[in-house]
Amino acid sequence: MTADPAHVVQETMPMPITRIGERFAPLRIADPVAEQAMLRSMVKYGQQTPVVVCRIADGDPELLDGFKRLRAGRQLGIKELTVRTLDVGLRACKAAMLLLNRVGRPITSMEEALVVHSLCHEDGLNQVEIATLLNCHKSWVCRRLALIERLSDEAQESIRLGLLPASLGTELARLQRCNQERLLVVIHEQRLTWRETRLVVAALLSRPKNEHESIMKNPRETALKSEGDIKVSLPGEQGLCFQVKQMRRRLFGLEKICQEVVHLFDTDFIFFKPHEDKVLRQDSARVIVSLAPVHDLLRDLSRSVKS
Repeated sequence: MTADPAHVVQETMPMPITRIGERFAPLRIADPVAEQAMLRSMVKYGQQTPVVVCRIADGDPELLDGFKRLRAGRQLGIKELTVRTLDVGLRACKAAMLLLNRVGRPITSMEEALVVHSLCHEDGLNQVEIATLLNCHKSWVCRRLALIERLSDEAQESIRLGLLPASLGTELARLQRCNQERLLVVIHEQRLTWRETRLVVAALLSRPKNEHESIMKNPRETALKSEGDIKVSLPGEQGLCFQVKQMRRRLFGLEKICQEVVHLFDTDFIFFKPHEDKVLRQDSARVIVSLAPVHDLLRDLSRSVKS
């Protein structure tokens, strides 16, 4: 579907919450933290934005966008929700799920993969047809299909249910299925972070099979050792003095840490107990104070470069 779905959305209207179906819910990944946040928001403010539904043939409306609002509404006993309706076909509905969710909270690569996999295996579209429908390149479709097809059924189910952060799906998919299932157990038992899991996966891929058992038994030790073995080598260092090279490497390391913190804090809070959550929030408040002068310094430096 190359047209923006907003062009065919009708005016908003109230709809009984019991009429709204969740046929497409398996194509979205549960996020318990976000679900609770939406519940609190609707208790305090009510429904702020309409949900989007589609009509397939003569059946009841099926939800495309607004799963957290629908579930919160049901928990709160709300009788009606404000909706917008798309009058499009089944395949276009799935495409609309991706396009609608590219605004606001970005849809994850795993959710994209679930939609692409459904279009291929349930609707019978080939990769070129899917690329045309989603207005993207065939290589993107191929990568999303590979992500799902390489991931074990147990890993897929854990991600769908929100028991495993979606960001770990890409890492697990790099392993053979037998190793995925074993690592899943280790992740849950030892509550490995995204960073630790990424390093353990890298170790499993780079080391001989006779070392895999030791890696699985001591994943954090493996992660620490793997991290220590990483050597940063940046392009364009020729002709630069030692101090400038060191400064560039610190900036590179800071950028990587920032990316990892975003991934980690966005997905892993569901694993922590209330007192652990409190400690992390207190630590976050302290770190913000330290980050402020760094932010000001880098902002001034970047402005001077632009000028």
